[in-house]
Amino acid sequence: MQTSQRTKILFVITKPVWGGAQRYVFDLATNLPKNQFDVAVACGPSLGTTTDTLIDALQKKSIPTHSIQHFQKSINPLKELFSFFEILSLCFRFQPDIVHSNSSKAGGIAGLAALVYKFISRKSVTRIFTVHGWAFMETWRPKWQRVFIRMVSRMTVLVHDHSIVISKSDYTITRTYNVAPKHKVTLIHNGVGALEFLPRDKAQQKLFGKEHSFVIGVIAEWTKNKGLTYLIEALPAVLAKFPEIFVCLIGWGEEHLKLQTHIIKLKLEKNMLLVSKNSAAQYLKAFDVFVLPSLKEGLPYTILEAGLAELPVIATQVGGVPDIIEHETHGLLVDPASPQQLSNAIMKLTQNKSLRDTYGKALHARVRQAFSLKTMLTKTIELYNNSQS
Repeated sequence: MQTSQRTKILFVITKPVWGGAQRYVFDLATNLPKNQFDVAVACGPSLGTTTDTLIDALQKKSIPTHSIQHFQKSINPLKELFSFFEILSLCFRFQPDIVHSNSSKAGGIAGLAALVYKFISRKSVTRIFTVHGWAFMETWRPKWQRVFIRMVSRMTVLVHDHSIVISKSDYTITRTYNVAPKHKVTLIHNGVGALEFLPRDKAQQKLFGKEHSFVIGVIAEWTKNKGLTYLIEALPAVLAKFPEIFVCLIGWGEEHLKLQTHIIKLKLEKNMLLVSKNSAAQYLKAFDVFVLPSLKEGLPYTILEAGLAELPVIATQVGGVPDIIEHETHGLLVDPASPQQLSNAIMKLTQNKSLRDTYGKALHARVRQAFSLKTMLTKTIELYNNSQS
């Protein structure tokens, strides 16, 4: 750890569109002690979305940002090469002591660029990689893709000095698949600070323009990994028994048209609404039950936020979700890709307010005790300091 000057940290992440990994980078970049750390963030260019991006959020906090113009989600070897040189050039300009990469692509490219920068500049540069869920565990991918991604993941870990995993599941997977040696991996759960929520009536007015008696809510990126089609398929059975239920999906993403088509196909237009909203967590009090039907997760901030809002949660038993929720203690856990289990769980909570209140209060206490932003920051700073000593 440097004593004469602040430690310079360059955070790198592929996409600027707001999500769990972006929230993680934002929380670290804006909450690290300014007398100890000098930070900057590099990410892909804004794609003109209607919702705020990581770039917007960081600029409001006066955090320097750098656009890696050739970063994109899809694989393109030429653009990956250009991205490598963009990050290498940025390293020479910013001269980081630590390069902290997030997401698989950023991890590989930025990790390699930082390693090359270290050899050329003869400057000590610590390389840290945070895993926000191993991509080779995405079950919807073809087997050959998963094998290839696992191989690339091992190579990514090799060019880093240390890796952070955010869930017990990913820690176990790291050992089971021999992705990284034990001494190079640390488990640090995501954490959240205090949040302000709109009152139920105001939140519903802003979301729906009117009030609903019972609302199922979701906040999630509209991608395959979030399993939202299975929630849509679960609803006909629920509405047959509880026709007053209204469902709101707050989010954004590539599956928007597919979800809308699925809703129309099942004739759910009167009971479902897709909404793109900035600062989505403030609307959580509009909901009676929060649902997250993911196929894959790291450790979802949305469940932590729902806990702070004292909402009962139904979620799939994937990734770090069981780290937060013990089944029938803090909420209900169901198997992924199971519309029937989702519908049964929703109906169970719909008809039992006492149970909803019990789960909401239990989850609130659990999040405040075990998933604080302060704890996440303390453990991450300790890792930064130890990795430089």
